[in-house]
Amino acid sequence: MTKLTITSQQQIRDLEAEFEAARLALQAAEAVLAQEAAAVNAFRMHCRLRLDKLVDGVLAAYATKQNLIAQLRLQTADVPLAEESHPLGSDDPEHIPHLEGETAEELVPYLLPRDKAAEKQLYRELVKKFHPDLAEGAMTKAYATTMMVAINNAYEAGDGQRLYDLAGELNPQELVALRQIEAREVRQWREKVLKCQRRQRKVTQQLVALRQENIARLWRKAQTTGTEGENWWDEIARELAETRARLEGEVAQLQEAIAQMTNGQ
Repeated sequence: MTKLTITSQQQIRDLEAEFEAARLALQAAEAVLAQEAAAVNAFRMHCRLRLDKLVDGVLAAYATKQNLIAQLRLQTADVPLAEESHPLGSDDPEHIPHLEGETAEELVPYLLPRDKAAEKQLYRELVKKFHPDLAEGAMTKAYATTMMVAINNAYEAGDGQRLYDLAGELNPQELVALRQIEAREVRQWREKVLKCQRRQRKVTQQLVALRQENIARLWRKAQTTGTEGENWWDEIARELAETRARLEGEVAQLQEAIAQMTNGQ
C-alpha cells in the first residue's frame, strides 16, 4: 500500500466523520425550520379566520414590496427581469430608497469567483424562480415571499455565498478546490460535505427570513401573552392595519423610484 493510498484513506475517514456531523446538523436545522414554519402557518390561518382581509392585505403588500425591490435592483443593474438573461451589468452600487422596517435547484452554470455580473445574474434567476406572483395558494405564496426576503437580504448585503446557497449551487471557489483533488473518492466525499453544509446554510437563511415576517412576530408575541379575549385580537388588528399602511407607503415609494428610473432612461 502506497503512502498516497494511506493518506487518501485517512482523508476519506475524516470526510466521512465530517459528513456525518454535517448531516446531523442539517437534520436539526430542518427540524427547527419545519416546526416553526408549521406553527406560523397555523397561526396565519387562525388570524385569517378572524382578520382575513387584514392578513391578506399585509401578505400582498409585503410580497409586492419584495418584488419591487428586486425589480428596482435589476433595473439599476441593467438586467431587466422581462428580458432574456445576460451577464452584463453595471458595477455601480444599486440605489434603493431607505425603507424602515423589514428589509428584505441548480439554476446557473459554474461561474468565475467573485464575478459581480454573474452574481447579479444569479439574483435575477432566483427572483424569477421564487416570484410570489407566480405562486399558487396562500401557503405557497407565503413560502415564495419568505424566499424573496432571504434573496433580497443576501443581495443587499453583497453576500454572493448566500445567493449560491439559496440557488443550491456550490460557489466557484468550492468548485475550483474540488477540481484540484486528484483522488476521485476523496473528491466525492468532499462534495457531499460541501453540499450538506450548503443546504444547512440555506435552511438557516430561510429561518431568518421567516422570523422577519410580521405574522411570525405576532406568533411569537402570542406565545408569551396568549390569544384569549377580544382585546388581544383588537390589538393585533391595529398592528396589522398599521403594518399594511406602512408597507403600502413603502410600495408607493418603490413604484415612484422605478417610474423615475424608467422615465429617465
